[in-house]
Amino acid sequence: MEGGGIVTDTSRDWQRRRRRRLGSLAVAALFLLVAVGLYRETHAIASAMNAHTAHSVASTVWVGWRASVLNPWYWGLVVCLLVAERLWPAQPGRGMLTVGGAQDLVWIAFFPLFGLTIVALWSLVLDATYTKVLGGHTVHLATTIGVAATAVVAFLLSDFLFWFTHWARHKVPTFWYFHAVHHAAPSLNTLTDNRVHFMEAMIAATLTVVPARLLGLSAPAAFALVVATTYFTAFTHTAVRTNMGPLRYVLVTPQSHRVHHSQAPEHIDVNFGTVFSVWDQLFRTQYRGWDEYPDTGIADPRFPLERRLSVPSLLGTYFRMVAYPFTQMAHDVGKYRRRVTRPAAT
Repeated sequence: MEGGGIVTDTSRDWQRRRRRRLGSLAVAALFLLVAVGLYRETHAIASAMNAHTAHSVASTVWVGWRASVLNPWYWGLVVCLLVAERLWPAQPGRGMLTVGGAQDLVWIAFFPLFGLTIVALWSLVLDATYTKVLGGHTVHLATTIGVAATAVVAFLLSDFLFWFTHWARHKVPTFWYFHAVHHAAPSLNTLTDNRVHFMEAMIAATLTVVPARLLGLSAPAAFALVVATTYFTAFTHTAVRTNMGPLRYVLVTPQSHRVHHSQAPEHIDVNFGTVFSVWDQLFRTQYRGWDEYPDTGIADPRFPLERRLSVPSLLGTYFRMVAYPFTQMAHDVGKYRRRVTRPAAT
């Protein structure tokens, strides 16, 4: 009951229940969209790849454009997650509708042209090496347990390898320079998942495709696993306030991954999982503050962060970010050379 502009507790309770019902419907619609879009897109990717007797760089880049820039199902997912960010924000005023979100759009546009070309070339090297060193042999697991079960095994294996290499990228300084490009995002959002240096994309391709091929999956099926991971990590980067309840003990959540991106000392080097959180539970790297939504970014003052919402500024920042790991490694080499060539004190 309302009167004189005063909202009663009963009215507030009704409004909260209404928002929860709408939220449940929105989440259900979101996951239905993801399921339908993932099925359609992986089927299209498989058809496109099978249409080429040789997987050329140009065809691979085109598949990349279809999977991101020109994919209506992906953008449908982005719109749904944008609505979720507005309804249940992790932090008010943050998310996709920021300068950081605009910078992430630049990464989406450039990666198929630049990063994916390099990844495609790397995939050709991997395929040639796989054939020459291992003779193209596989364990033929699919003939024993079926294609679907083999895909699950390959997905679990690649997810564990992602966890391990993610841990290594935080522990080894040279690896961290490349990973810092992703962590530097000052406003975590759905699009931040695309802010990945091409060197890291090469690692991701290796860790997904090679295990799948070793277990007997085709190249299109292996690529479908990459797409499945991409859809899920778009969700975990969303600036939405949810820890997914009991599912957090099995899956990575937007809350747990936000903690991973935090600058706070207690959040450093925790929550390395990509899809499954069981690896963090097993190796005791899971942070158990389930309701914390900290600021994100890195503390390196030398990192070229986005500052202005203009096309020249965003493009210039993009190229400086790509160059950042190499300039940092050159800086380290210079410091080492100065240290070893400095005359000893007498």
